[in-house]
Amino acid sequence: MKSHLSALVVLALVGVTPPLRAEFVDRVMAVVGTTVVTLSDVRAAETFGLTSGVPPAEVLAALIDRELMLGEVDRYAAPNPESAVLDRRLAQIQARFSSRALYEQALARTAMTEARLRAVVSQTLRIETYLEQRFGSAAQPAPDEVLRYYREHPAEFTQAGRLVPFDEVQAAIQQKLAADRRSELVAEWLDRLRRRGSVRIVRPVK
Repeated sequence: MKSHLSALVVLALVGVTPPLRAEFVDRVMAVVGTTVVTLSDVRAAETFGLTSGVPPAEVLAALIDRELMLGEVDRYAAPNPESAVLDRRLAQIQARFSSRALYEQALARTAMTEARLRAVVSQTLRIETYLEQRFGSAAQPAPDEVLRYYREHPAEFTQAGRLVPFDEVQAAIQQKLAADRRSELVAEWLDRLRRRGSVRIVRPVK
């Protein structure tokens, strides 16, 4: 979620105190390259499930990683998602709210607009496409790895004292190994991005 440096943000970054009458409607949490991650970005991510599965204390870190990944996605010109795919993802987000009114209240509360939310979700889909293209094939286990896992973990495939035949669980093992390996590859890649990227934490989330 890319935010531009407003006059107030600039003042905050350089340590200049604005007049007492000024009111801050947002706070800078981190700067990734030239992109600002704000408190409203963190709240929007939590409110709309934009960092699904991430504990609240780790949302800021997830948004920083997202910006680092977006830099690579833009660099390699990952394609935009199809409109139908984007519409479905947005519908899933809206379904988190029991009414249109509550959804609009959430938009206002997090300084979000529908247009910006659509752009954010589009970026997320571009990241997902890039990760699959880059790491999907590399994460696939060899047939002998799948068989070896089956033989080395019989307890996982034993039901009511009976070892389930390999051909019945082969696909599930392949998916598990691929998912685990993909997570490892993405984690290693992200670690490299963090080491060479420019990241500054301005204000930790409390």
